Amino acid sequence: MGPFVVTEPEMAFYPQVGNGDVPLIIDALVAGTQVDDLLYRDPVTGERYRRLDDIPFFAKQQRKLLGKNQHIDPIRLFHYIAEGGYDSWAQSLTDYTPEGIIAEIRKSGLRGRGGAGFPTADKWEMARRQEGGQKYVVCNADEGDPGAYMDRSILEGNPHSVIEGMAIGGLAIGATEGFVFVRHEYPLAI
Repeated sequence: MGPFVVTEPEMAFYPQVGNGDVPLIIDALVAGTQVDDLLYRDPVTGERYRRLDDIPFFAKQQRKLLGKNQHIDPIRLFHYIAEGGYDSWAQSLTDYTPEGIIAEIRKSGLRGRGGAGFPTADKWEMARRQEGGQKYVVCNADEGDPGAYMDRSILEGNPHSVIEGMAIGGLAIGATEGFVFVRHEYPLAI
């Protein structure tokens, strides 16, 4: 549906926005109205929706990471911090042992974003138990599925969440270095 625009505070959702649509949306926003012809229309029922949260596809979703993309300038560290960024990492450093971090992750039910949805706590616990010297945290942001842009969206819109997650994972497993694997076709993500 992109490119799309969501206006605030109305949360009007305009999909497939073209260059000529932008002035209309801005004028309507300034006037406190909406551009009815550009609002999202359900492709099956034809019903027009005024608010993003009223669209059935979005109504039951809770956007945790991607939801912050609309409020963070990805190259401004202070934007991420203002949204509570790095609080969890600081808490991990001061309030938890590595085993405690893994226990919290287990309670949260966090799973990998890949197709298998492997439990993150299991992965971290296995990595923690491994003998040896240097351990690494690797963020696999290579999107092998055609048309999938989940990793790209996070890296481009909220990269500090990836760094914070890797830092917490590193504490949990005993890693001191990390790598992000990302396609060269994603220059903004890089």
